[in-house]
Amino acid sequence: MTASIETLYAQLAKDLQTHYELAKKPFDIPSLPEAQCIAIPLVREAIAPVLVRNNDADEITDMVLAGHNRIRIIASKTKGVERRRGAQILRALGMGGWAAANKAFVPKGKKPSDVFDLNSFVFGDSGTGVISGKEFVFPIHAAVLYSDAISIQPKRNSIHSVFRQGGIGEDGGNFDAEDKKSSSNIFTTYAVNPGTLFVQCLVLPGRRLTRAAFDHLLLSIGLTGAYGGATAVTGTNLRTHCAGIYWGRLERAINAPQEMLQAIGKTGELETALSAVEQAFQKAYPHHINRSETEKALADLVDRFEANAPELLAQYASAKEQVACLFDAWFTGGSGKDAA
Repeated sequence: MTASIETLYAQLAKDLQTHYELAKKPFDIPSLPEAQCIAIPLVREAIAPVLVRNNDADEITDMVLAGHNRIRIIASKTKGVERRRGAQILRALGMGGWAAANKAFVPKGKKPSDVFDLNSFVFGDSGTGVISGKEFVFPIHAAVLYSDAISIQPKRNSIHSVFRQGGIGEDGGNFDAEDKKSSSNIFTTYAVNPGTLFVQCLVLPGRRLTRAAFDHLLLSIGLTGAYGGATAVTGTNLRTHCAGIYWGRLERAINAPQEMLQAIGKTGELETALSAVEQAFQKAYPHHINRSETEKALADLVDRFEANAPELLAQYASAKEQVACLFDAWFTGGSGKDAA
């Protein structure tokens, strides 16, 4: 069933309460997940050489899926970039982003809400801190889950290598005047060719996001372009295309990259791949927002962010207070009555 983005937002409008009353005593936990799954399929397009550095610094990770050996970008590589962009968005608006990525710490005398924010709620977070003189670990489960990104084209057709030798002197030679010998540092750099396409799916299980949190996720995806695993690659080298938004009560198998690849078939064309993904997800899920409307909604979000639109600022300000109440109630046992 075709729906508008306002229809989806209406379903996300409910507050996420944290206060529960048991027979013996009340306690505070995050809202329990309900039966709903939102899927956002993406096609990422390499528009400059991409250095994929996963767990091996010298190779490009691969995986055999749908009959071919393909390039694999592990989930944390794309999620980490979008999570950092989300923190930058909050900093630009003065609404959060206080802690450096992966360096969250709640000092003595501070509250969890002084460190964790809307970005923590959407992408997950963890940190340590001191409460009542004791050190605690603060785990925050991500509201959005990322699959690995898998190349549509086979690996053999999508990478190139560059041979270079390190230790080159200013005279252009390889001789080290201090050690009186030639450098033995030899490097082979593997890069993904421009034009390579990757499929990936973002999944949001349960009714866990408010409209503000969902908008923040979309902005973080839409405003991110600099993916890459080495400082030698700078600027925008992956362009992200959203193939619509889909939802139902339970998750479908099409969310898996292999299912997406099988639906796409043998193609290296961006539009063909996007259309195939869109059709496959429309068949699998009872509700969807098509690609064109999703792109319009995302472009509108970006425009309002750049213009400091009052209604967007008010939405972020409200969300800031809501997640502050949530984290304080969650970790320190506050009332949580005003939590998001």
